[in-house]
Amino acid sequence: MEGVKICRGGPRLSHLFFADDSLIFCKATLKECDELQRLLEVYEKASGQQLNRAKISLFFSSNTSRDVQEEIKNRFGAQTIKQHEKYLGLPSLVGRDKRTTFNAIKEKLGKVLAGWKEKLLSKAGKEVLIKAVAQAIPTYSMSCFKLPDSLCDDLMGMTRNFWWGQKNEERKIAWLSWEKMCEPKCNGGMGFKDLKLFNKALLAK
Repeated sequence: MEGVKICRGGPRLSHLFFADDSLIFCKATLKECDELQRLLEVYEKASGQQLNRAKISLFFSSNTSRDVQEEIKNRFGAQTIKQHEKYLGLPSLVGRDKRTTFNAIKEKLGKVLAGWKEKLLSKAGKEVLIKAVAQAIPTYSMSCFKLPDSLCDDLMGMTRNFWWGQKNEERKIAWLSWEKMCEPKCNGGMGFKDLKLFNKALLAK
């Protein structure tokens, strides 16, 4: 089994083991399919554990022919997952169109803000909701992926509109620049501007 390359010139990755899940990478060929089945049979005999094939999911590259996909699927007796299904709350595969992949974050934030707009909230109440809830929505994804800057700008714009009390397409006066609003307080804290910088710092690591 050859596995897959993480990047050009990089090492090959054959598997990732988690607490109760295992991800195995191999070429979509009948030869490697048979070899993987042989290894699983050896594991079953050595450990005395039975593989639950109902929980096995397969993911194929778009370059894999339909005939090969069906043959491997039949041999494993497993289901095929789609590209943007999630694992542990995160997309299992991120392609070039990151905005489409992470658009659920924008939709979730929009629903949360829409519910808050119907309530009479003080400025202090809005501040607490923004810091405790709105800013927490994208942080989990940002800890694993670099979100597009345009998406970060949209999230910041939605929060800014909520702060100033804008509803639907109406425009209200912003009495202070958002850059000034997002300056960190003396006791710490992180605003959307800081989240955007944190998001860029992740890529540098």
